[in-house]
Amino acid sequence: MGHLVTCADAFSLDDLAARVRRSSNFRFAWQFFQFNGIAPQSPQDVRSALDSIIAIPDLHQFLRESFQPMYDDAFKIEPLHEHCQVVPAADEFEGVLASAAGDHLGAYSRELRPANASEVQEIRELFGCIGNYSAFQLLPGEVPECPTCSTYNNHLFTTWFYGVAWDWCLFTSWTSRELFWMGCLTDTD
Repeated sequence: MGHLVTCADAFSLDDLAARVRRSSNFRFAWQFFQFNGIAPQSPQDVRSALDSIIAIPDLHQFLRESFQPMYDDAFKIEPLHEHCQVVPAADEFEGVLASAAGDHLGAYSRELRPANASEVQEIRELFGCIGNYSAFQLLPGEVPECPTCSTYNNHLFTTWFYGVAWDWCLFTSWTSRELFWMGCLTDTD
């Protein structure tokens, strides 16, 4: 895998972000990254990219800048727990973003429900506007004998997240463009 650097947004997420932030007290932060070499194509590649983002302050600056000390006084970031999983998120990626934007997700939503087909399609078209992409998500570790895996939200690597049921770390990769995106979503509940 190649070298990772932050870059300007490849397309506008302003409308999506405004809708997500209006619904149910969500916070939403993201960063586009350019690869000098091959962009992440597998869960292992995405895990490696995330490890770099966590380790290099310039790469996780977007989280530090959007941090709000609601439950923790200071922004902290730490290495990802070894058992956490990056998995393909074929429909989950679009469904989470569409539900958040439509105010169907989160503790304060009046109507909790999965996104409908047209809402999901809107997200697919938005992220597909620059080409085919692969979507991934970060999930907790599930090793039964591991004490860390038995803790709630053991996949959350920073105080940017609030550690509630409505926390997501999502990724997309456009291999033909050597482009990668990381998005973080948390409810303030």
